[in-house]
Amino acid sequence: MKFPRGKLLLENTQLEFINLENVLSASKRERAHRISGYISIVYHDVVELIFLRQGEPFNAARVSQKERKIVSISEVVEKAKKSTLPGFISEYATDEILLNLIITSITHKPIKANVSFSTLQPKIFIDKLKTTGFNGFIWVKSGIGESFIHFHEGNITGCYVAGSAKKLTGDEIISFISKPNLDISIFDRVEYTTIIQTTPAQVNMFCNIFSSLLKSYAHPIGDVLVLRTFISSKSTVQKEFPFIEQFVIESDRSITGTMVVEPRLFAQGMARWFDLIHESFSTFLGKESTVIAKKVLNDYRFALKSLHFFDYTKLKV
Repeated sequence: MKFPRGKLLLENTQLEFINLENVLSASKRERAHRISGYISIVYHDVVELIFLRQGEPFNAARVSQKERKIVSISEVVEKAKKSTLPGFISEYATDEILLNLIITSITHKPIKANVSFSTLQPKIFIDKLKTTGFNGFIWVKSGIGESFIHFHEGNITGCYVAGSAKKLTGDEIISFISKPNLDISIFDRVEYTTIIQTTPAQVNMFCNIFSSLLKSYAHPIGDVLVLRTFISSKSTVQKEFPFIEQFVIESDRSITGTMVVEPRLFAQGMARWFDLIHESFSTFLGKESTVIAKKVLNDYRFALKSLHFFDYTKLKV
């Protein structure tokens, strides 16, 4: 798939020469990378996208001829790290509205789909949308190219063309949609409150916290009881927070996880699981359970505060 572009930060660089995690953290080091835009990773059969707001990843998607779906940011990163297939990575700064248009085309159904422009008179069609005060967008497909024309109260606020950083205006738009072999889908809404995912760094932080917690409690109590308690508490918490199921306790007692979940719900689920573990071991260890739990959290307290973890846990550091 080919999407509209923007200001170029990185283009068509072989994936094997790039550390994607460094690209994602570039905004913390360089002001130039604090952009709204997207990273695309092009494999032979699929394009994977990571959407950025102020340089921070907030959503991700997988797009191919067979599927269009939201996926976890971590899943995209892990695939890029482990893939032995050729891949090319690009990064563009774009209008934030374009990100919303792309995501809406993935998460919502159009009111009219796959209409051939050959059956329409483009100028009359556009004029009708203007006079009716249309709010939404037209998704224009040509081969592997995906373009977007956004309307607000009947006014075209942007025409974003596949493979180009230029926004078309006026007669350029009519000329563009008058080309042969175009199919359009019409959306009568734009999802502005797009899903904001927990970042890979946040997921990894809690994997480290729970791995440390498991090992710290194993020292005074023993592996068998601790592992049984972790598994039992996980089973209990995932009834309320289903995403917890995506955490896996590995054979070496480390914990891994990949998921799509918004940060507030993520913090609530993590706090609930953490409290349940801490309280379970208080039966055996008394106050020592609190000492162990606080020691594990202390190394991450600033990041935990930014995620509002302490708004939900009973344990304060």
